[in-house]
Amino acid sequence: MTKEKNKEEIQKKYLELQIIANQINQLQQQISLMQNQILELKNLRENILRFNEVKLGSLSYSPIGSNIFVKSKIEDNQEFLVSVGSNVLVAKSADETRILIERQINEIEKISYELENQLNIMDLRFQELQKEISDLDKQ
Repeated sequence: MTKEKNKEEIQKKYLELQIIANQINQLQQQISLMQNQILELKNLRENILRFNEVKLGSLSYSPIGSNIFVKSKIEDNQEFLVSVGSNVLVAKSADETRILIERQINEIEKISYELENQLNIMDLRFQELQKEISDLDKQ
């Protein structure tokens, strides 16, 4: 291979390397966000499980938006209003709410697993390209 062709090949591979590095970074960010979502949902599931221990009539603070809370009284510790989208709330029992949260956790874990597989494939290609560039550079 001539030096000029070799140089062009290195440049092409280096460009591909940069693109893959960006994709790896994006995948890592997505995985991190999903792991945070999973953690939040697991905490929420735990809170739902513990909520039945709250005594009826207990005082609490309920969010009304933008980090503003109002004092409230717990009248029912077994029913929750759950958003189902489009500003629609549906009453669900503690068990139904817990099951819904577990489904969400499972779905996000599946997607996260798929993203981790994509990340591993990208990482392998990244390493291959580094080796190819190194080999071409030695010629």
